[in-house]
Amino acid sequence: GMLDFWHIMGKCAAIARKEVFYVWPFGLTAWLAGVVFIDRVNGKVANKQLEETSKLMTEKNTKLWLFPEGTRNKKGDTLLPFKRGAFRVAINSQVPIIPVVYSPYYFVDTEKKIFGKGRITVNVLDPIPTAGLTQDDIDPLMDRTRDLMVKQYEICKQEMLYDLIKT
Repeated sequence: GMLDFWHIMGKCAAIARKEVFYVWPFGLTAWLAGVVFIDRVNGKVANKQLEETSKLMTEKNTKLWLFPEGTRNKKGDTLLPFKRGAFRVAINSQVPIIPVVYSPYYFVDTEKKIFGKGRITVNVLDPIPTAGLTQDDIDPLMDRTRDLMVKQYEICKQEMLYDLIKT
C-alpha cells in the first residue's frame, strides 16, 4: 500500500472519508500522520475541503495521495467509476496526475474474510499534465486517466492469472 511508497513520495498527505477517523486506533494515527478527512455525504463541504487542501498542497509543496474510485473495489474485475475530487484538486493546483495501478488481490476474499499468501504488482504510469486545464476539462481528464489505468489494470490482471495458473 501507501507505506511502500512513502520514501519515494516524500512530503505527502492522503485523503480518506471522514468515517475512517472514528475507526480506533487507525483514525487517530491517520490524523496524526496528516491524512485529510473528507465528508463525502455533503458535497459542498467536501468540495470546500478539497479546495482548501489544494491550496495547502501548493503552499507547502506537498503531494496528495488520492484514490479516484472513492472506495475499495471488492470484486476486482475492473476499476470502479472515478470521482471528480482528485481531478478537481489536480486542476486547481495545476499539478500533474501520477496514476498508480495495483494488480488485483487474488489472495484476499472479503466475503469470507480470508487474507492468504500472495503478491501484487504496482505500476506507476507516466504523469498526466494539468497545466492550463480548467474545471471544464475535468470530465475528459478523468476519462483519459481512467482509460489508461483500466488498460494497465487489465494487463496486471492477465499477468496475475498467468502466474496463478503457472504455480
